[in-house]
Amino acid sequence: MQRTNTSAPTTTINIDDIIGVLRSATQNQYNARELHIVNATMELNVTSLFGQDYDYQLISNANGELSLYYPRRILLPTVNKWSTITTSKLQSTVDIRDLFVRSRIARCRSRFVTPVILIDGKYICRSSTVASWGEVYSRSGVDRFLDSGNRTTNSSLVDTSMNPTAVANELDGPPSMAIVGAAAAAAASSSSNAEVPQQQNIFDKLRGADIDLLKVLDVSSIVNLMVEKKKIMFGVSVTSSENSDKENRYRDFQLLILPYPGCEHFRDFSTQKYNGELMYYDWSLSINDSSLQVSEYLSSLVPRDWSSWKTWNSIELTKNYFQLIIRHLERDDHGLLIHCISGWDRTPLFISILRLSLWADGWIHQTLSVEEILYLTLTYDWYLFGHCLPERLLRGEEILYFAFMILPNLTSDEFIYRKANNSSILPPTIESDRTEPIYSISATTALEKSNSSVLNSVTEDATVNFTQNSDKITFNQTVDSNVIGKSKTTDLTQPVTRKDKLEAVSHLFQLCYRTVIPNQPPTVNSNANLIPDSLSSFNPRPIGREIARSINNFFGQWLTQPR
Repeated sequence: MQRTNTSAPTTTINIDDIIGVLRSATQNQYNARELHIVNATMELNVTSLFGQDYDYQLISNANGELSLYYPRRILLPTVNKWSTITTSKLQSTVDIRDLFVRSRIARCRSRFVTPVILIDGKYICRSSTVASWGEVYSRSGVDRFLDSGNRTTNSSLVDTSMNPTAVANELDGPPSMAIVGAAAAAAASSSSNAEVPQQQNIFDKLRGADIDLLKVLDVSSIVNLMVEKKKIMFGVSVTSSENSDKENRYRDFQLLILPYPGCEHFRDFSTQKYNGELMYYDWSLSINDSSLQVSEYLSSLVPRDWSSWKTWNSIELTKNYFQLIIRHLERDDHGLLIHCISGWDRTPLFISILRLSLWADGWIHQTLSVEEILYLTLTYDWYLFGHCLPERLLRGEEILYFAFMILPNLTSDEFIYRKANNSSILPPTIESDRTEPIYSISATTALEKSNSSVLNSVTEDATVNFTQNSDKITFNQTVDSNVIGKSKTTDLTQPVTRKDKLEAVSHLFQLCYRTVIPNQPPTVNSNANLIPDSLSSFNPRPIGREIARSINNFFGQWLTQPR
């Protein structure tokens, strides 16, 4: 299907904007309560970039009243402008914000199920894992203590037609919804569903609300990346996975249990000189009580020896899991949820590479350039959803860097998404009025030892252009007259491929990342701070730091932020 996009405003994103996101991310973890011009600009840019290809709703999360580490305006795509599916994914009769309110405490850190990608009429959602008794009751008490009497009960959507000034004013406005903890959630009315047991206590009603939200979003499958079935702290179970639910409340959902190492594993990434093939997770640790669980049918679609999954290095593990998710997404007519424990490390890793892969295939964000899609995924999937880059860098846990370094390993045809039930159907063709290059970066900034044959073949004065309205990559290369004996412009052309796009994103990310964070791999036993001194304003108290971290995990986001 062809469609000309002439009405959506465009946002010009350049390398400096991407570097700016990384600089902000190294200084602070995003906090919805802390509004300042840098974050407001990022939020507006993300909204503009989404608007080029999607109709959407914006859900107010002013002051973090829904979730402190979720964006102040949660963006829900409803219609892909280039798709044959023109019906909104969310019906106007559905109060999605109310569902967010009622289900928020059902999951760890109030990180409820949120749609972030719309592909082929299906939602890919993200969240944290299911909260257990410890967190449900502690968060209920903390919420009631901190929030009672401070919120209004006016639920509203942000008007998507607002101009930037109006949106900025809205971001500065007061909270608009009452959140008084689990007691309020339990008292709220819930939609009837014969398949969900109607329990009388707060805990059961919260999980019922979580299931209601999943069904409204048409999610039928849950990808669980946890290496443990439950998270135990101070002898109390604070989180658990859906397959550990004693009442089997999630029996209507297909569970894909794909144990994947947490952020601590990625300390090895720098010590192994950023070679993921040398990284192996120690599955013999006592906490690793979760095991791989996928249907035989699905695993047969990815020809691997799945019985040896614990022997795979980090590259193999990520590639095989990613291919499983793509094959499942192709064959299921419904959406899926991806989560780990807190939903801000492993979850954005897979959400980000999914977004970039589907973009490279031409299914989503069809009009976005390399700079724009990199800015979008860094800002929205990582920063605005709470990835704590300062702490990860302090610990040498470079999971963010790994997510973009692995892109050149995902370029082959086996990772291509093909339309459900018809592998011959290709993504829609776009006609756009935009004439600027989809990718433009001076070859003088190309990284050393690049794996890309595209960049390796270009001299220092060359400029690489991916033209939006063409299927060609053009190299405008000025040849040194002292070497060749003449000076002229040579045009070399070749088709733009999935490989070219993903490698371009990877190389651009590396360039921007190393501009902000120098490449100084620590020694094997080092706990060195990777953040440059000039950027290290994030300074957690060293005394009792581990105790403070545990308390923060136990009580959630409230106790860690200034008031």
